[in-house]
Amino acid sequence: MLDQNYAAPLHASLHRPLLIFGGEREMVLLYAITVFTFIFAVLTWWATAIGVVLWVVGQWGLARAAVFDAQLSKTGIRALRYAKAYRARATPFARLKEWK
Repeated sequence: MLDQNYAAPLHASLHRPLLIFGGEREMVLLYAITVFTFIFAVLTWWATAIGVVLWVVGQWGLARAAVFDAQLSKTGIRALRYAKAYRARATPFARLKEWK
């Protein structure tokens, strides 16, 4: 019984990232709230035009970032946090640094 191949179905929602308009969910919602707050705080025609341009450009940038990595905000923060521990250009000839 153990030598049979067994495959368990895995639903796509368990491993697919949550994206809104092609961008990371949290970042898109935060950006939308920021842009709409700007538009409704100033409440003029030029603020609406600037807000729409900011929304289109920002959404395009967030979608491009999600193509690169769907969880870029989380992995980017983690990479910055570990930058001191893990050097970007490690070589086999590097001196060992003692942990304190």
